[in-house]
Amino acid sequence: MADHRAGGARRAPRAIVDRPRPGAASALPEAAPFVPRILLIEDTSEIAEALQDHLQRKGYQTALATRAAQAMSLVHSERPDLIVLDLGLPDRDGYTVLEQLRARDIRTPVLILSARREEGDKVRGLQLGADDYVTKPFGAMELLARIAALLRRAAHAPAAAGAPAPTGAAPSDAELRSRYGLTARQVEVARLLADGCSNSEVAERLGVTENTARNHTEQVMKKLETSRRARVGAILRGAT
Repeated sequence: MADHRAGGARRAPRAIVDRPRPGAASALPEAAPFVPRILLIEDTSEIAEALQDHLQRKGYQTALATRAAQAMSLVHSERPDLIVLDLGLPDRDGYTVLEQLRARDIRTPVLILSARREEGDKVRGLQLGADDYVTKPFGAMELLARIAALLRRAAHAPAAAGAPAPTGAAPSDAELRSRYGLTARQVEVARLLADGCSNSEVAERLGVTENTARNHTEQVMKKLETSRRARVGAILRGAT
């Protein structure tokens, strides 16, 4: 029998909407996934392009340096999670870059990628602080697996890898002049050395001869009482 209750046709049931209770916190947006950044230090364009392509396809961010001095600057500005280092750079040997990194207490994982296949080369790289050593020519799948393994290892390390925090305030130009007796020109040279510049690069930046740049460098290191360029960078960052 038809239902002829007052009011006519039956009303459709109301949709039940789950409204937030007063004072309830709204859902927070999900955090963006962590994407590792890899610094490639490689001067051969074909290899650099291939490496960047492989890494970006795997979802990594990449930065590229083709010279040692550029690499040291990018280490501080980009703060990479891993470094792939070629040894045969045009301005400086890759071992020197590795020495500077470890002397500055930068613990970013370093994978050496080099055509030098002798056991002595591998041993030297590992002794200087490299975390892995792969020879050219290399297999892309193996290289990517080694990179992933190093990143996993770094993620579980007790302290985060990267540039260290200075132990004190970085000295100003005036403090460098008063404390160490540097001239204004020597302060300029000291800051270039701290950025990892070679004598030829110092000469180019200052518009002087390489011999003059070498003399300035020797005077700066003598006044700072160090025989190591990496120590100049530590002093200028306040790690005295």
